Amino acid sequence: MDTSVLKKPKILYIITSADGGGAQKYALDLARAFGGAIAAGTEATQLFDQAEDLRLTTYKLKHLKRNINPWHDILAIGEIYRLIKKERPDIVHLNSSKAGFLGSIAGKLAGAKVVFTAHGFFYFKRSAWPIKLAYTILERTASLFRDFIITVSEEDRQQAIQHHLINPVKIQTIHNGITTPLFIDKSQARKELGIIDQTFLLGNVAQLYNRKAINIFIEALDLISAELKKKIKVVIIGEGPGRQQFEQLIAQKNLGDIFLLPGYKPNAGSLIKAFDVFVLSSRREGFPYVILEAMQAGLPIIATDVGGVPEALGQAGILVPPENPQALADAITKLINNPDLMSDLSAKALIRSQNFTQEKMLAETEKIYKKL
Repeated sequence: MDTSVLKKPKILYIITSADGGGAQKYALDLARAFGGAIAAGTEATQLFDQAEDLRLTTYKLKHLKRNINPWHDILAIGEIYRLIKKERPDIVHLNSSKAGFLGSIAGKLAGAKVVFTAHGFFYFKRSAWPIKLAYTILERTASLFRDFIITVSEEDRQQAIQHHLINPVKIQTIHNGITTPLFIDKSQARKELGIIDQTFLLGNVAQLYNRKAINIFIEALDLISAELKKKIKVVIIGEGPGRQQFEQLIAQKNLGDIFLLPGYKPNAGSLIKAFDVFVLSSRREGFPYVILEAMQAGLPIIATDVGGVPEALGQAGILVPPENPQALADAITKLINNPDLMSDLSAKALIRSQNFTQEKMLAETEKIYKKL
């Protein structure tokens, strides 16, 4: 979609403390397409670096922090309010739970139209009832100040309607979409990852956070046969606070020779073709960009049945329950031992990937902006 020939509203994108995940990429993609500005907590150093590389206007919000802090949270509402009054955007587009709550109040008080993109209503599932109740009350309160909610998966839209967060006419699913990545060919990508042989390679690109459940992946590998372990290696590209915990578990399971954590790589997405099979073991997801990239790379995919993952994959991958190392181990074994199934899933992934383009995502988002 050529947005350059269209009259664009002035949009301010706000995100809490981006950490290189999907919400950050989403905000950057939209800000670049619609000429918007980005505001975030000061901890979002990577986001600010990328935004400045794209020559986007940025604002640092010193009181907008990831962790709950009543004093800073109250000050953040005032800080966001003053920014909106000063810059006078037509639309404030919020991302992430904290910015979504505080920004909704500040935005409405400042007289702006407020859009919130939910990158996963995680607490409506698999949470104890007190947490679910508290989260529902907060989201219902915030939604009183919102003009529209975008969900990245239909499951999230249905959850929002079921929990009466907002009038159903004010919520719509828009799946994430990507442009065609510039993949590095398999042999070169493997060299960059330090894989110099023809070992069968399982892999993922993921931040080393609890929600990515790398521990489940490690435990699943421990359950596969000793014979199969001799044939494979695993690479998780990414960094995060869970590194030490995961390294300890790898050592405990004696998997140090096959399970590699090479750390953060700025070109991580371009290296995906190094893998023979893509494995996502997350305990929660919204609508993960990395699955879309793996499909565009034509990789056979094994993923947990969480969030928008089933909507992304359709029949183009193997779904397993979250928190289930045995099911993941069985799927890995099945796929490695079945080259025909690998080829079939690879072909289906390539076809399926055509449904999730950035052009489509931008066009649907623009319709909402115009509606407001």
